[in-house]
Amino acid sequence: MKTNAKMCFGKLTVLTLFVICYTSCNNTNNDTAPQSNIDTVALLNANLEWPAMNAIPDLYFGVDSRGAAIKKADIDKATSIYDFLNEGEKQQIVQLNYTEIIIIKNGQQTDIRAHSNNDQLTPAQINLLRTSDLFTQFSIKTHFKSKNKENGKLEDRFFNPHLTIVPEKQATYVNGKEALIRYFKDHSKTHLNVIKGDTFNPVMIYFTVTKAGLISNVYLEQMKTGYPSIDAKFTDLVKTIPGQWSPAENAKGELIDQELVFTFGPLDGC
Repeated sequence: MKTNAKMCFGKLTVLTLFVICYTSCNNTNNDTAPQSNIDTVALLNANLEWPAMNAIPDLYFGVDSRGAAIKKADIDKATSIYDFLNEGEKQQIVQLNYTEIIIIKNGQQTDIRAHSNNDQLTPAQINLLRTSDLFTQFSIKTHFKSKNKENGKLEDRFFNPHLTIVPEKQATYVNGKEALIRYFKDHSKTHLNVIKGDTFNPVMIYFTVTKAGLISNVYLEQMKTGYPSIDAKFTDLVKTIPGQWSPAENAKGELIDQELVFTFGPLDGC
């Protein structure tokens, strides 16, 4: 078997050299090689193994508000920290130590904050929330004790969800979110082969849907992938989203601008 393999390999090598030599000799005074030679070389090349393209990891594509959306009407009714937590988070709390509401601007925590020592919102916290404008981003840092499932002991833990105050009706893509995400996926495929393994970061590209249903004010803030060509491509895609948008409306039914964010990154990192 080994002898036959060697003989086949030897014949293939000789045949390849013959084709190359023949093609070179006959192309001395011609710009185009005979079609039969091209076909033979193509046949030989078909048996060669070429390096595979970079494997693209599982990716996340999303379009939403800056943080988890909470309606202005729900803000105005909130009286307890539990009004901002989901059921899974509530069940983890055995003893609540303290909470802090912190206003966030340009992705950074500010000194505008209010503190509480229990689950009930203080007058200062309620005032801070209810006087905040639409699209204000804030975090609710909740420090508590939770029971360790393995040994039953109480451990110090905390939640720090980021939320954004949104209007009663948010801006929406007329063709639906699935179509919007498909647009980003389909038009970025050929630009993602530069990714090496999982060595890239999420990118967040902000844009405003105006009261006229148009895209404006597209920009990157701090988070970038580490691949400038990818950042530039997604920025261009955001600027040129096809189709129509239905603008946001406030509680009075008035059309208003709304800022949204397109997020792209590793599936387990967004």
